[in-house]
Amino acid sequence: MDRPKVCAVVSCGATKRDLEPGEAIEARLLYDSSVHTCKDRYGRHSDGYYIMSAEFGLVHHATEISTYDKTLENMTDCERKAWASKVTRALQDVLSDGDFDAVVFIGGKTYVGALEPHFDRLPVAVLTPWQTDDWVTGVGRGMAWCNDESHWPEHIDTLEEIGEIVSPAFESDAGSEQGV
Repeated sequence: MDRPKVCAVVSCGATKRDLEPGEAIEARLLYDSSVHTCKDRYGRHSDGYYIMSAEFGLVHHATEISTYDKTLENMTDCERKAWASKVTRALQDVLSDGDFDAVVFIGGKTYVGALEPHFDRLPVAVLTPWQTDDWVTGVGRGMAWCNDESHWPEHIDTLEEIGEIVSPAFESDAGSEQGV
């Protein structure tokens, strides 16, 4: 049996590289904070890697985009809900088309929390280590978690062990686990 395929979805970053008007670069290279560098490192060790962009929705890490100044924090509740629905629809396609077994969301409560009501619509196990790993109590520990090679999806041999290596599966309010 092949090891499970894991898709990493990381939140975008507030600080971005200065680009010339009209210039675009790979999405993973646009964000220049140390936090994003850690999330990027984790993503590059996954079978699929996407970024949750407040401006562009779900973006493949190699898609070229231009700089922007938009965050979920500055959106209305209605705009945030529309963004979450758009990202969820795109992610459903990515996960189904890529034959993934799990998705790992890495980001703060604003971005991951906006998608949480839609987790039950995703056709794979949903993992949110920055929200469910008791050791991750802040951004610094989240960065350390991403840099710890033992958490990288390439070290997972079976779907059953993903909860031990990455994080426990997300549990809905009803208490049912999502796929693991």
